[in-house]
Amino acid sequence: MLSIKPAIDSTWKEYGVRYEFGSSVYNIKVKNPNGKSTGVEKFFLNGEEIEEKKVKLMDNGKVNEIEVEM
Repeated sequence: MLSIKPAIDSTWKEYGVRYEFGSSVYNIKVKNPNGKSTGVEKFFLNGEEIEEKKVKLMDNGKVNEIEVEM
């Protein structure tokens, strides 16, 4: 399972990471519109909100988009 628990300077508005898992790619973008230092308010996988705020990584050869809002 992949969970993201950002701990950043509150002045950071956004950052991204590219993560490769087997033949799959996970483009991860963390947005911080409210100037927080920690915590996750919303978690999306390919545009769909994930209530559990974590996903099972799949080696399916696809490019996946994860967006986390602090």
